[in-house]
Amino acid sequence: MIKKTGLIMGAALLLFSVGGTTAQAATTPVYQHKTTKVKWHKGTPKNVRGKFKTKHYGADLMMMAKIRAKSTWFWGSGMPIQKGYNVHYKKTGHNHYVIRYDAHASGMFKGGKKLTMSVDKVGKNIKVFGYSNVFYKY
Repeated sequence: MIKKTGLIMGAALLLFSVGGTTAQAATTPVYQHKTTKVKWHKGTPKNVRGKFKTKHYGADLMMMAKIRAKSTWFWGSGMPIQKGYNVHYKKTGHNHYVIRYDAHASGMFKGGKKLTMSVDKVGKNIKVFGYSNVFYKY
């Protein structure tokens, strides 16, 4: 008799626990993350504007970047200057921006439409995606 009641109690407990968890799952609130679409804004962010250059590296090489309100300018040792116009940006994170621009052909640089440059603001300096060097404000 004790074995039968123990078996019945175990089965009832099993059924109750399965039914209880499904009931709890239905009543728990569902948290949804509100996603916002990142917009392109005209110009460049005030946060990253200025004249920047790297320290000399390698065989006395360096790079320079000038980010103005409505244009960009980028140069690396031995490379043609890239002058960007029709500039737009979007903020993708804390102090992280993607700058989109158009550029005319210059030397080996073929130019193009909707070219992008990813920029991280680090204190007064910036880091440009694709380069490990830090660009210091001058």
